[in-house]
Amino acid sequence: MTAYEIDEALSALARCSTVLLQEWEAEQRRMEELDALNELGIEQRAGQQGARYKADPVLLSVRLRLANNNAKAHRTAAREYVSWWVDVATMAWKSAVLGTPLLYARVGAAAPDILMTEEDLVVVPKADDHTRQLVEFGAFLAPPLPDSTDGHDDDHAAATADLAANSGLLLRRDVAGEVHVVDDEFPEARRRRLWGGFWVEHRIPAMPQPDELDSLLARTPTEAAKRLRAAAREVIKAAMAGVRI
Repeated sequence: MTAYEIDEALSALARCSTVLLQEWEAEQRRMEELDALNELGIEQRAGQQGARYKADPVLLSVRLRLANNNAKAHRTAAREYVSWWVDVATMAWKSAVLGTPLLYARVGAAAPDILMTEEDLVVVPKADDHTRQLVEFGAFLAPPLPDSTDGHDDDHAAATADLAANSGLLLRRDVAGEVHVVDDEFPEARRRRLWGGFWVEHRIPAMPQPDELDSLLARTPTEAAKRLRAAAREVIKAAMAGVRI
C-alpha cells in the first residue's frame, strides 16, 4: 500500500469507529432509560394485586431485555472494530518507521465479520507448534464426541476444545471420523492468533513488546512519540486494573 492509501484507510477506520461508538452509546442510553422506567414501575406497582401481569409492564420488560441485548452486541462490535483500527494503525506506524511494506491483506487480517481469501490468510500467524501438538494430543486422547457419557472424557475434550479455541484453532472431523486440527479462518480466531493473550485475556489488540516499543518511539517524531507513549501507558493501566478487579 502507498502512504496515501494507508492514510485513507486510517481516516476511514477512524470515521467508522466514531459512528459505531456513537451507536453503542445511543443503545446504552436507551437501555438505561428503559431500566429506570422499569425500576420506577416496580416501585409504583408494589402491593397492587396482579399489577405485574398487566400488558404494559410486561412489554416494558421485553423492551428492556431487547435493549440489554442490543447494548451488549453494540459494545462487542465497537470493541472489535476499534481494535481492528488500532491494529492497522500499529502496523502503519511500524511500516512508516521501519520502511517495511504494509499489505492489503494484513490491513484486513483483523477485520470483524469478514472472511479472508485463502491467499490472504497467509499473513495471519499460525498457532505455535507446541500448542498445536497439545491440541492434537488432546484430541487423540479424547476426541470431541457429542454423545460421550464419560465425565472425565467430557472434561478432557472440553479442555482441549477450549485450548483450541483460545489459540485460534479448529477441531474438524473428516468423513472417516478422524479429528484434524486446522487454523480457524473466522475473525475471532484470526484475532486470537494475531494478538494472543492481549485479546484472549484483556480484549485488546497486541501492543509492541517493551524493546520494540522503545525502538519505535526512538525513531518517531518527538511530539508523536510522547502521545504514543502516554496512550500505551493508559492502555496497560486499564488492562491491569481489569486484572485486579
